[in-house]
Amino acid sequence: MQASSLDADWLVVWQHQITKSLQRVLGAFEDTYGYPPGDNEIILANADSRSAAAQLKEHPAAAPTLISFYDTISEAALPDIDNGHFIHSPDHVLNDLAEYGSVHVADHVAGIVFGSDGGGNLLAVDPSGAVHRSTSASWFDDFELIAANLIDFLKQLQQAVADFADTGLPPEHR
Repeated sequence: MQASSLDADWLVVWQHQITKSLQRVLGAFEDTYGYPPGDNEIILANADSRSAAAQLKEHPAAAPTLISFYDTISEAALPDIDNGHFIHSPDHVLNDLAEYGSVHVADHVAGIVFGSDGGGNLLAVDPSGAVHRSTSASWFDDFELIAANLIDFLKQLQQAVADFADTGLPPEHR
């Protein structure tokens, strides 16, 4: 799947491909792991989430690609993929901004926390669209670059779901 810009068509295809991979793996999840899977889903945007995204757009650290994402997708919850992947809803992001503010992802660069993993590490996107992960489960610790842009991050997430669907194994056992 190629994309040079984050548009609704690309995001819908991304959502469908992840959903297809999830259907393959979650059907046999309980037999394989001995417990039922959590709610793994990509939730499409609705009027409320688009309204929250419009408010988020006003923040000085907001990346245009994050707003584009939220115009189509409200959130992603993938608790059973690797140690968990979560893209928070725009209203969640707004609440976090009100409580904690933006985070420093690099020298003189602020970012907005938009997601997390199952270990509590935070995901932030800077105004250029680059994605960073905290080095610990803290709003105030260092962040490291993990994707040059949101599209690359979403492709990485899609690949993690596809790899898990293909093998049925977490990354440490592949």
